[in-house]
Amino acid sequence: MLYISGISAFLWLLVHLARWYGQPLPYLNGHLTDLIVVPLIAQVCLVVVQRWMVQQDNYHLPLGYVLFIAVYVSVVFEGVMPRFSPRYTGDWLDVAAYFAGAAGYYGWQRWPATMPAG
Repeated sequence: MLYISGISAFLWLLVHLARWYGQPLPYLNGHLTDLIVVPLIAQVCLVVVQRWMVQQDNYHLPLGYVLFIAVYVSVVFEGVMPRFSPRYTGDWLDVAAYFAGAAGYYGWQRWPATMPAG
């Protein structure tokens, strides 16, 4: 999971640096950051919970926690922030990307546990 998080963090940083330098990346600039932001936040939360709260490496975030992150990000960045800054736009495709990222993260987090024993 850490490997996927590293790639996601790199892509997020790459897209934002390109935006900052005025060179948005055509295929990556659209909804990629919206797709990977929830998994990144969830992974940071998972590491904090695993290391400092439950102190178990095999702990996984429950579905409710991952969905809460997606709802929170959706409300803040697609509902609240567009009212205060023209930089943000309320876009339902972004909301769909947040929830797709949440579903992907939850599935990826559970995937090894659902593999048949060989």
